[in-house]
Amino acid sequence: FIYTLSPFIHSPTMSAVDLQPMQQTNNAQDLVANGNDDNDAAMTTTHDEYATTYTELSALQAAGIAASDLKKLTDGGYHTANSLLMTPMKELEAVKGLSEAKILKMRDAAREVVPGWQAGSSKFSIASEIVRQREGQIVRVSTGSTAFDAMLGGGIETKALTEIHGESNQGKTQLCYTIAAASMLPPAEGEPSWKAGKVIWVDTEGSAVLTRIGEIAEERWQLDKQSVLENVMYARPYTTQQLDELALQMGATCTQEQVRTIVVDSIINLFRTEFNGRGELAERQQRLKTFLMRLKKIAEEHNVAVVYTNQVSAKPDAMSFGPAFNAVGGHVLFHASTFRIQMKRGRAGMKVAALETSPCLPPSTAEVQVTSGGILDA
Repeated sequence: FIYTLSPFIHSPTMSAVDLQPMQQTNNAQDLVANGNDDNDAAMTTTHDEYATTYTELSALQAAGIAASDLKKLTDGGYHTANSLLMTPMKELEAVKGLSEAKILKMRDAAREVVPGWQAGSSKFSIASEIVRQREGQIVRVSTGSTAFDAMLGGGIETKALTEIHGESNQGKTQLCYTIAAASMLPPAEGEPSWKAGKVIWVDTEGSAVLTRIGEIAEERWQLDKQSVLENVMYARPYTTQQLDELALQMGATCTQEQVRTIVVDSIINLFRTEFNGRGELAERQQRLKTFLMRLKKIAEEHNVAVVYTNQVSAKPDAMSFGPAFNAVGGHVLFHASTFRIQMKRGRAGMKVAALETSPCLPPSTAEVQVTSGGILDA
């Protein structure tokens, strides 16, 4: 299908990630469980218990919500029962054709069908249960480097926002290509079939060379290049309004497809282009914050890894022993990012990946190299 407004484009023939190593001639491996059970609208969670982490919007019909009202919600960009509980009332009231009374009724119905909300939003949960759920849900996508993965505790986490910043030509986009290819790797023995998934690539700079994803997957992991590319959904927004519209479409896509990773390259480009000077800084930061919060909700709701690159700005007055640049986006971007990684020059043409901030890991570095097969250990 093609989204005509700010299009995601991908092959209409692929209903699930279905890749085959080049050296094999048997039937292609089905890497992602279908996950669609018409008799179980509330798709909550065995590894299979965590195949989905959201409750379908159709589950609200059993609570007396009209199908026509649910259609209005989907038209407004809300595609799961969880989204009703994760969105402020004033935003839901902007959905055309829904009154405050209807929205309140829908939210009450959502609390009844979404696990963890049955007692209302004020319910406390036991920490041990939260940890058990998290361990069953989190997937870690490889960066292509064992040292890099070890620094991150196993790889790029789902349900998190990972920022990659640095000067030009330091391997940020090459790292994203490698992560995208690794998102489709067949699960190892004992891992859930839904570990692998498709990739959404949002190209705000118009610089993506998508063939690199297929080339890396073919060279590193012997996956069929064409099949890999058929599982990448691409969008090229030109304005921040289109970027906001894409955020709504991402939610819809994640309910229809098994998406594992969302890449935005870069997160700040369109905001820097449209909002100039200090007079527009407050509006820019508020719009950026809103977009980041939408990405965070998608990551948590659909168990997706969100990775975005970020630009830097020079510090002309920096001391010779201090950093010569700052990551752009200010405190808004700093606080929104779960993990913050800087890519910088290393010795003899190598690159250094530096983990700057994390909620659970110490600052650390890993030396890597950029090759035709993506990111590798130095």
